[in-house]
Amino acid sequence: MQTRVFGRTGIFLPPLGLGCQRLVDMHNCPEDRALEILNAAIDRGIRYFDTAWVYSLGQSETRLGKVARHRRAEMWIATKTVARTRDAALRQLEESLVRLQTGHVDEWRLHHVADMAALDRCFAAGGAMEAMVEAREQGLVRHLSLSGHTDPRIQAEALGRFPFDSVLFSAAPTDRFHRVFVETLLPAAAAAGTAVIAMRVLAGGELRSVPEQAIRYALGLPACVLVVGCTTVPQLELDIRAAETFQPMASRERDEFLRWVGQLPVRPGPA
Repeated sequence: MQTRVFGRTGIFLPPLGLGCQRLVDMHNCPEDRALEILNAAIDRGIRYFDTAWVYSLGQSETRLGKVARHRRAEMWIATKTVARTRDAALRQLEESLVRLQTGHVDEWRLHHVADMAALDRCFAAGGAMEAMVEAREQGLVRHLSLSGHTDPRIQAEALGRFPFDSVLFSAAPTDRFHRVFVETLLPAAAAAGTAVIAMRVLAGGELRSVPEQAIRYALGLPACVLVVGCTTVPQLELDIRAAETFQPMASRERDEFLRWVGQLPVRPGPA
C-alpha cells in the first residue's frame, strides 16, 4: 500500500488501518481467529490498529495486546478513554497499557465527544485534557486525539481549543451527519494540520456487500487512515485488496454510489 503523511507529525502510514472493536466474542469472533486476523493484517502491511478501553470490557485491548507483546515495533496502536475527568482518564490509561502489554500507546483519544457539555467537561479544571497532556509529557502516549460520531461541529470546536494531533470521524455516507462531517470537519482539520482518521467506512457492516466501492470512496476523502473492521480473514483480504488497487472514483461514479447509498435506511453512528 502507498503511504500517507499523518497530519503535521511527518510520520507516514499505510492508509488502511484495522478497527479492533469487532475482534471480540460479542461479534462472534473467537480469540484464535482474532489473533489470526491481527497477525495477517501486520503481515500484509497494515500498521494502524484502533481499539478502546470500553470495547467489550477490555477484550479488544487484551487480544490486541497478545499480538503487540511480540510485534509491537510493527504496530501503531491507538486507544481511547471514555472518562471526562483527569483521574478517571489516567486510571483507564493505566488499565489499557496493562491489557495492551506495552509501555506506551502511539495515540490516545477522547472517545465519542458527543456534545458541547462533554467537551467542556474535558477542558475544565481537573478534566480529561489534563490527563492527556500529563500522559504525553510522561511518555505514556505519543499523540493526542479525539473522536465523534454525531455532530462534527463539536470536533471542529475542539480543534480550535487545542492542537490535537488527530481526529477520528465517521465517513459512513449512511449517517445523517455524513455531509456535515465532510463539509465542516475536514476543512477545519486541514487548516489546523490535524491528521484525519475515517471510521465507519463500511457503515457498521451495512456496506460490507460493496467493500471496494466504500473503501474507494473513503480513500478519496482527505483522510490519512481509514479504520475498517472485520471478523474474518477473507473480509480482511477484500479490504486490503481494495486499498492496494485504489483508484479515485470519477465524479459520476462517486455520485452514483452516493445515490445508491442514499436509498438505504438512515442510521446514526454507534456510541
